Amino acid sequence: MIKNRKLDHLGMAVDNVEAAKDWYVSVLGGKVIGTFYCEGDPNAVYFVRVGDTVYEMYQEPVPADARGKIDHVAYLSEDIEADYAFCVSKGYTITTDGIEALPTFWDNGCRYFKILSPTGEQVEFSQKC
Repeated sequence: MIKNRKLDHLGMAVDNVEAAKDWYVSVLGGKVIGTFYCEGDPNAVYFVRVGDTVYEMYQEPVPADARGKIDHVAYLSEDIEADYAFCVSKGYTITTDGIEALPTFWDNGCRYFKILSPTGEQVEFSQKC
């Protein structure tokens, strides 16, 4: 069951990741708690904590009408395989290629998958390795 999970972060696809990160730090008093790079992408992925909320910011081409919108909501997983199996058994639409891994994120990488909610947003379940 995937109920009552702790919020991990809010993911935002932005068209200028440096400007977005700088704004959340300088205007909202946020603190960068993680800076990571995905293979083949020169742009950083930033995790910025503002109060109790963490924002993941990454750069992608974003249509004008999508700027500033949350791309996904991520919840913590303590057993990513069990959570994935549960979502598959319930017939939820998986929007990732199964359980994916980001070996360069955090100290030992992380594993995650995303499902589609009935209203169209992506919900991620993420487990740090």
